[in-house]
Amino acid sequence: MKEVRKVLGALIATTVLSTSVLAADKEFKVLPVFTDGNWCGQTEVAVVVGSSNFDKNELSTGVNYGVEVSFDCPIFTLPGDHLLRQQVSLSRYDKNNFTVTVIEMNPYYFFDITKDLVLGVGPGIAAVHGDADNAESKWAFAYQAGAGLKYYMDDFLVGLDVRWQWTDEKDFGAGKEDLDNMRVLLKAGYRF
Repeated sequence: MKEVRKVLGALIATTVLSTSVLAADKEFKVLPVFTDGNWCGQTEVAVVVGSSNFDKNELSTGVNYGVEVSFDCPIFTLPGDHLLRQQVSLSRYDKNNFTVTVIEMNPYYFFDITKDLVLGVGPGIAAVHGDADNAESKWAFAYQAGAGLKYYMDDFLVGLDVRWQWTDEKDFGAGKEDLDNMRVLLKAGYRF
């Protein structure tokens, strides 16, 4: 798992640095939501469904489903045609008498591959709620990293994300354990 983190971190850093050096069309702006009269959040709403694969043998691979809302970053804009978008999602996994609910925020750095296809990479933070039947439910802090593709058909979008998530250890009734996982998510939505 540590090797995956190192490789993913190096990939994200290399991608962000290499593409930001090439970008020069737009300027860097702080708080564009207040300072740029042309700023538009370009809100997107999507349904997500996929697979959660937990590191623990007690939790088997299962379906993860939820909703995601994303918008252009209101804190700052980057130079060039590349976008920083905030992706906020609520998802759920429910299998083998254990429910995991995740509330997460993933700021992704997006850049164009083609006119309608974009690639995004970025870190994230989350609150993860684990609830085992006949045991105590707990909230845990999580950090994560991910990458995703989105394909736009006018205002409709389809996408694929891969996210790795690492959580604090909590006692859910069988001793301290974490809810570390990898998720592969498909999404379909609409851009307003």
